[in-house]
Amino acid sequence: MQDTRDKILSARYVAPVFTPRDNDRNVNYAIIPKYVDYLISAGVQGVLVGGSAGQGILQPNSERLAVARAFIAAAEGRLIVIVHAGGVNYEDTLTLCRDLSAIDGVDGIMLSTPIFYPYFTYSGLLEFLCDAGEACNGKPVLYYHFPSLTRLQYDVVDLVKNLKKRLRNFVGLKYTANDEEIYKKLVKQRIKIFLGFPSMTLVGAQTQGGQVSLITGPTNFVNGVMMRIVDLVLEGNVKKAKTIQKDLDDIMTMIVVEQELMSAMTHVMDFVGLPMGPPVKPLSDLTESQKHKIKWNLLNKDASEGKFIDMLDKYEAPSETASIYTSYLLMMSFAYLLYKVVDKRINNL
Repeated sequence: MQDTRDKILSARYVAPVFTPRDNDRNVNYAIIPKYVDYLISAGVQGVLVGGSAGQGILQPNSERLAVARAFIAAAEGRLIVIVHAGGVNYEDTLTLCRDLSAIDGVDGIMLSTPIFYPYFTYSGLLEFLCDAGEACNGKPVLYYHFPSLTRLQYDVVDLVKNLKKRLRNFVGLKYTANDEEIYKKLVKQRIKIFLGFPSMTLVGAQTQGGQVSLITGPTNFVNGVMMRIVDLVLEGNVKKAKTIQKDLDDIMTMIVVEQELMSAMTHVMDFVGLPMGPPVKPLSDLTESQKHKIKWNLLNKDASEGKFIDMLDKYEAPSETASIYTSYLLMMSFAYLLYKVVDKRINNL
């Protein structure tokens, strides 16, 4: 366990990956290796599979396991792999934790509270997390703190203290909230903290310096921007870091059309060159009008340096169309050279 624990503690940029789907909403396993290569090229060090971005709680356990295995196979040890096991059914969650703990390549398991009923008592929540954590059979466990989604109001600092006492494999949490004071109190607990909101990138860099870590949706397409914010803070150029943070905040505002956050972020991957397809049902895909609005904003609105489209990390592997075009150019070049040779010989007759 120590090896995987150390991997998680050292990771700074982790992408909560989308679950790619075809037009029939079946999982598109074929694109996952390209997706993984792209993330690595963008500086990502790990993936969170089946989180809120991956829509894990809307998938059956069998599909969640299959998707996790696909990312592990594609990563080939180049990324840490954390898998989210939270759901709405207690027994299903424990079963998934046990199954994940038996898979080589799963470096950590993330737990969230069931989100359908926001009526858990503090003690009930703690018992649930300890039961699920024990079912992970020693795999490192992270808690997913997302109060705006779960609607649970409790002292997360006190919860962390209790998890540290009762769960030996507890290593930290994903903090998806904007309360800077609570975040700073959590830092004092000496646990691993992954920030879940991109708007906290600058605050995190100023608070934890080079130890700040992120698991946030935009890591999928603007990881370079977040890395740059952190680097600028470390260089002492906070003024420029604030400018880039504003760019990051603005790009998130312009892509979230009519509250469709997950579908909007998934659609942005089209501009990267890795289409993720529609979301899992019952989530709705964007309308053509919404897609056009995102495209117009990215192409036409100005960031501090160029257009917002220029902020995106690009998938640089040649597409099938590009390969065909390249082959066409080579064929035409060969034909032209052949023509010149034949023409010269005819003129010499």
